[in-house]
Amino acid sequence: MRNRAIAVLGGRSGNAGTTSLALAEAVGAEIGRRGYGMVTGGEGGIAEVAQLACVAEGGQTLGLLKWNRLDDATPATTWALPTSMDLARSNILNWAGDGVIAFEGRYGTLGEIALALDTGRPLIVLGRQPFLDERALDVPTCRYFPDPKVEEAAAILDTLEELIEACAPALVRPGAALFDDGTAAQGPVRLRRTVPEDLALFRRAFGDPEVRRWWDQSPRPEDLARFQHERCLQIIDDERTVGFIEYEVDDDSDTVRPKIVIATPEDRDRGLGTTALTVFASAVFAAGHARVALLSDADNDRALRCYEKVGFRTVGRLRSYLPGPAGRHDALLLDLMPDDLASAEEKKNEH
Repeated sequence: MRNRAIAVLGGRSGNAGTTSLALAEAVGAEIGRRGYGMVTGGEGGIAEVAQLACVAEGGQTLGLLKWNRLDDATPATTWALPTSMDLARSNILNWAGDGVIAFEGRYGTLGEIALALDTGRPLIVLGRQPFLDERALDVPTCRYFPDPKVEEAAAILDTLEELIEACAPALVRPGAALFDDGTAAQGPVRLRRTVPEDLALFRRAFGDPEVRRWWDQSPRPEDLARFQHERCLQIIDDERTVGFIEYEVDDDSDTVRPKIVIATPEDRDRGLGTTALTVFASAVFAAGHARVALLSDADNDRALRCYEKVGFRTVGRLRSYLPGPAGRHDALLLDLMPDDLASAEEKKNEH
């Protein structure tokens, strides 16, 4: 059985004060006492102090080294892994622990905190970060201790354990967006990327029985936080957020695969989904992609009417594909090509 590991972030020698070093020693000792492993950058400063304390309590440490020299590791490193990756090493460090604890540091630590926030890792931030706006820490996957005390080391680890248990494992990140903010609009309906304040909309959407009927997503904040990424677009109608589109890209087939939700009953059957998907597909094709494809529950008549108005065509049926309360049921595969979208727009203009 794999042992739990904690990733420790913080400044090198000279980038962290004596108060932070004392706190790192106390937290490192607590990690060791609990039988956890510790993953660090393997250098001096916060990492070295925390590693020494962890090892002294019987723990083990892994140092992810920037370069290719084993001798760069601090003496308290149980295992050293030279990466030869320089700053890109931070991405490995971000995913190597079950949770992350960030101490005082400078730009390198700031970048690692931002990466943990962006990827939804369970994160504890200790002390005031002079280069970081504290509002960025107000997310479900993070807990912030602005003035931590050495004697709070056990409580800090307790809080991280609670976060680890509460946060669903992060999905593979969708990657870079297809188009920039504010470039997709038609009349009063436009699309923009998700921001932390949109969590309330996701909560409203997945608290609605009609949405949950077709998309079984937990409405807990820590689960909904996964939607806060570059390929999740908010649907705005006359400056009011009414829904969202989340999408993936299949590079092999040059196909974009969206999912769309209109969040509340009063905003459905107003044509907002049709307009939003038209805006989305237009932007996708303008970016040079060849196809938009999606799966729909064969019984979801409202969604199918929306897709048909946009110009989607049914190209296949997957029998007993989707799970449901009464058993598995069929899904329809639909796709949209640039000519299909143009034809649908022409028909709309004729009326």
